[in-house]
Amino acid sequence: MDCPNCHTYNPDERTVCWRCDKPLPRPQPPKKKQASSQQWLYILIAVMVILMLVNMCGLPQLLSPKTGLIPSAPFAAISALPQPGR
Repeated sequence: MDCPNCHTYNPDERTVCWRCDKPLPRPQPPKKKQASSQQWLYILIAVMVILMLVNMCGLPQLLSPKTGLIPSAPFAAISALPQPGR
């Protein structure tokens, strides 16, 4: 570490400069980076887009037609709808 007063190099374990006898600042430990709320928002958006694309491609219906992300109407309910012109 360099002394802020005389700019002389001092080993890290020293608390006083060997040349000017001024106290040296203590080195701060590095801070751990925490995920910001903006990063969590980006992660959430990415997960939602992936789920939407998987649902649009029909992957859940290929795996099991009864347990898709968007439930489909049963065929009987569709055929019971009034037909135009009848």
